Amino acid sequence: MLTIGRLADYAGVTTKTIRHYHERGLLAEPDRDSSGYRRYTAKDALDLVKIRTLADAGVPLARIKDLLDADPDALAAAIAEIDHDLEPHRPAGAGTQAARPAARR
Repeated sequence: MLTIGRLADYAGVTTKTIRHYHERGLLAEPDRDSSGYRRYTAKDALDLVKIRTLADAGVPLARIKDLLDADPDALAAAIAEIDHDLEPHRPAGAGTQAARPAARR
């Protein structure tokens, strides 16, 4: 179980961003423990990374919500479309695994 601060650190966002995603309905707000702290699961962490990745790619938050609610085939098709749209903006060689920068920690 993760606190909001640890989740934010893991995903490379702020706690304010996570709260905004709660307000927008993008990330479910978890139950609180007896001390009143939110306790996030591994699934919440994965969902947050998906949201952040799509937002970083320029996908509007309203569309992200639709994509997260979509079936896997629709999500895969939308990601392929987003990837195709981003292709002209990538520097040469950026699509290769070796050229990608290490993930933020």
